[in-house]
Amino acid sequence: MLRRRNGQRGLWEVLQFGDLDPKKQMDPRLRRIDELLDDEELVESIFVAMRERFERSTTRGRRGTSAEVALRILVLKHLKDWSYEQLEWEVKGNLVYRHFCRIDAGKVPDAKTMVRLGQLLDGEALRAAFERVVELGVKARVARGRRMRVDTTVVETPIRFPNDARLCEDVAQSICRDIECLRSSGVAAPAGFRNVRRSVTRRLREITQVARRPISREAKQRALRRPYGRLLTITRRTIRQAQEAVTHTNRKRKPLSGRARRSVRNLERLIGLGRRIVRQTKERVFNGNAKSSEKIVSIFEPHTKILRRGKAGRPTEFGQMVKVQEAEGGLITDIAVVDTTDHALLVPSVERHEEVFGRVPHVVATDRGFFKTDNVLRIEEMGVRCAAVPKPGYRSPSWLKRERQRSFRRARAWRAGGEARIARLKNTFGMRRTRYKGERGVARSAHWAAIANNLMAIGAAT
Repeated sequence: MLRRRNGQRGLWEVLQFGDLDPKKQMDPRLRRIDELLDDEELVESIFVAMRERFERSTTRGRRGTSAEVALRILVLKHLKDWSYEQLEWEVKGNLVYRHFCRIDAGKVPDAKTMVRLGQLLDGEALRAAFERVVELGVKARVARGRRMRVDTTVVETPIRFPNDARLCEDVAQSICRDIECLRSSGVAAPAGFRNVRRSVTRRLREITQVARRPISREAKQRALRRPYGRLLTITRRTIRQAQEAVTHTNRKRKPLSGRARRSVRNLERLIGLGRRIVRQTKERVFNGNAKSSEKIVSIFEPHTKILRRGKAGRPTEFGQMVKVQEAEGGLITDIAVVDTTDHALLVPSVERHEEVFGRVPHVVATDRGFFKTDNVLRIEEMGVRCAAVPKPGYRSPSWLKRERQRSFRRARAWRAGGEARIARLKNTFGMRRTRYKGERGVARSAHWAAIANNLMAIGAAT
């Protein structure tokens, strides 16, 4: 049975804790965050999201994890950037964390339960929780809304570095695994089917040995065609066998188990992805065309994009673009996965700032990627006094005079702090590489990092 909050502490809990007050042992910031998480509207939003999991979950069944405990335990996870296993271990052995999560002497949810709770708080529910934390920051006057800076960054998806041979390996091995799962469920495997794991491993070893030869690039490309041809032959045969398995399974009238149905759905997905991977591998290796706007870099995270940001250390990144918008005081007012160019985000960012604070900022500071003359003029018409958006390329004498003003130079210097904010989100709150899978994994990781950052900012300012 689902509840909003745990009940009053029992006599055993009082006797166990004795005169020890865990709240007094908290870090001052954590104590302030503890008070913020008592907000009724925030707990209610979590309760509504958890209530939609099962019908009548608020009136039937045994007592489960309350909405308050779920919120606090997930906040603690992202404040400390722990895994679910580490979170369970830390909360079990620390009285302060037990009190912070409102568990006290009760049973700590195990790691699998925490995973399911984290999956419930996703999408619109997580966005609503983030916006409520922003409102609490505005009410605490952490930021007045006078300045705004916005930037974009890449959040990596949980994939290994992609190349054509590894992608073919993933397709073949995943298909074999699902066909063997169907065979163990009583579905006959296609004629001539066998697990090709060892054959694929040999082909990969051949490709690696050829790639290491000290020969010219043209000779290396010619030498790679033979092992790649063998690898593609194995991959095509495996895809055909997957199609036969799906067709044979769909014709059966006998109902399948849940595991078998999942394997069939996965095979249907892998057939389409595998054919695209075969085409792009053949185009690159045999035709020499490595450029493709629809190139797949992972069969497990097919939504991953190839992003070239021009950085010396990482010229190419694999993930999704995320916009980070911040006001003064370290309060992140908006964060979202974006598909558009940077300059298309300038006006919507100012509108979002006005929605949060009720007025446009006096100063808007961005890098030169956000520049577009029409957009700069538009935000100045909206009431922005200093639009510190450097112009790339040639600058006229009048524009040079504008950028040499003291207010512009001060705003540009303040904008550099946005890089430190992004570094804090990535290094402290785990936004560098998302641990969550699926299309919404990056957005989920970004929103939790922003919530943790805002709670820390509020706790430090009050």
